[in-house]
Amino acid sequence: MAMIDELRQRLSPEVRENEPLAPHTTYRIGGPAEFLFEAKTADEAMKAIRASVELGLPYFILGGGSNLLVADEGVKGLTIKMINRGLAIEGTKVTVEAGTASGLTALKTVEADLAGFEWAAALPGTIGGAVRGNAGCYGGDMRGSVETVRVFGGGQEKLMTNAECGFAYRTSIFKRQPGMIILSATLQLKPGQGAGAGKALMEKFVLDKKAKQPVEAYSAGCVFTNWKPGNEQEIAVIRKCLDLNKEEVVPFTPDGAVPAGWIIDRAQLKGMKVGHVSISDKHGNFFVSDGQARASEVIALTSAVKMKIRDMTEGIIMLLDEIEYVGF
Repeated sequence: MAMIDELRQRLSPEVRENEPLAPHTTYRIGGPAEFLFEAKTADEAMKAIRASVELGLPYFILGGGSNLLVADEGVKGLTIKMINRGLAIEGTKVTVEAGTASGLTALKTVEADLAGFEWAAALPGTIGGAVRGNAGCYGGDMRGSVETVRVFGGGQEKLMTNAECGFAYRTSIFKRQPGMIILSATLQLKPGQGAGAGKALMEKFVLDKKAKQPVEAYSAGCVFTNWKPGNEQEIAVIRKCLDLNKEEVVPFTPDGAVPAGWIIDRAQLKGMKVGHVSISDKHGNFFVSDGQARASEVIALTSAVKMKIRDMTEGIIMLLDEIEYVGF
């Protein structure tokens, strides 16, 4: 029996073959999935993973398609797109299925007069991806909101505590150790001060994002993680390398890192282009596509920026990738 027929028999007649993945990502870049199955429930996702293992097929879990670059050649095996959506609120606890949009989750918590997740209104993608990458902005991140995560790994389900998730800057145990698939998460929030106050805060974050980021363009979000200096001497060197005058201040995030976007801006690389992809004039850490870009062009631009920053700062700043590469 052909593999596609085997998958359709085991999972659903809706399993697709050679499905273009570009429309499933925010970058609108990438080749086809050899096979694609959309899991509407956690049980369907687990069934698909078991089938992949039994058939000897590699599998890839796809969420909202942000923070992701798919290879031009596509992805081999079974791509399982998590479209399990659902949200339940009990007191200050919010249980969310992995395929639920982060922005929608923020809205629903505010409507229930809960506080602490308003920042996620500006977050693209789904809850599963947000937990996996410990997504964050505007002073909040998933580490500060998650109480437990329901996962599937090693053939069985289990519930993991916040501490067990190993959250760190833009990462978690799920990112460092592939094989544990996020099915849902329970957030612990706080009582709000009225839905109006929460909505006002959400609107503030969304408007700020529109003003500072190229939300109207095709992108994967931030390309690089922020750079954390090792000592004061390194700051002194980059001040000189980036030609800062005495009055100019090096910006720091609350956790002591220097924003990658600021570094790229100071290096005067905004607007740099390879083929159909360029560095946004609005935000240096966003690479945008004109709708015709290929993954190879993104890779070339990423490599060029890394080398230019490395050489310009005498090897002190080595930018690290934040987006995930699939199919390479």
